[in-house]
Amino acid sequence: MHVVACSRQEQADKGIMKPYTYLLGWPQHNTWYYGVRYANGCDPSDLWNPYTTSSRHVKEFVAKYGDPSVKLIRKTFNDKKSARLWENRLLKRMKVVDNDKWLNKTDNLVFEPMYGDDNPMRRDDVRKKFQGDNHHNKKIENRKKISSGHSKKGINHHTKNPKVQEKIRNTMLAMGENHPMRQPERSGKNHAMKRPENRYKAKVNNTGSGNPMFGKKQKRITCNHCGKNISMNTFPRWHGDKCKMNLSKTVGNTRQRSV
Repeated sequence: MHVVACSRQEQADKGIMKPYTYLLGWPQHNTWYYGVRYANGCDPSDLWNPYTTSSRHVKEFVAKYGDPSVKLIRKTFNDKKSARLWENRLLKRMKVVDNDKWLNKTDNLVFEPMYGDDNPMRRDDVRKKFQGDNHHNKKIENRKKISSGHSKKGINHHTKNPKVQEKIRNTMLAMGENHPMRQPERSGKNHAMKRPENRYKAKVNNTGSGNPMFGKKQKRITCNHCGKNISMNTFPRWHGDKCKMNLSKTVGNTRQRSV
């Protein structure tokens, strides 16, 4: 069987595409950029030949320091949705927005552009509804909703799991009035930690010489990826090979991961 290869123009005409994510780097300046390409007729072979990304930050850096010496295809996909989701997940994991060595200025999910009449903002009635003072977040009631939202910090991510929530709900329903926190002597003002003597006892047990770690010093290690000086007891969990700034972990291995 003979296979006839299509040129890029023929691929574009037929709507054939091979979306991919890529890594650009200037190691001498410790500057990097991670991007995605999913245009009609795109193919990994067109990276920097002639495609040079759509990021103005990359173009400004290239104008100042020249072309990147690192140009790598990290992962290919069968559809553009998978490519967009993968890029979004990786940028968030690497926290590129908070790190100056990345030219990426956002980790938001790339949205598909809407051209011509497909773009609803071309319609006068839609523009009047959503622009200016009519914008969703210009309305006081919506701004109050946003400001009153709970902070994500401190929320146990396990409790967000629907299965865990269902299990907790079923357990509480099964216990009914026998649930410990429904007993009058343990709820409301009668809760143990509402009593001054118990609060004082807890404070004493967790401060000063009452703290099990009082007087003990943990050896500190400097992470060679992020440069932070971390105590030895927490270092293995968040740093070293597991550090989010470890490029070989977050970027270099994406080639082997499945979509």
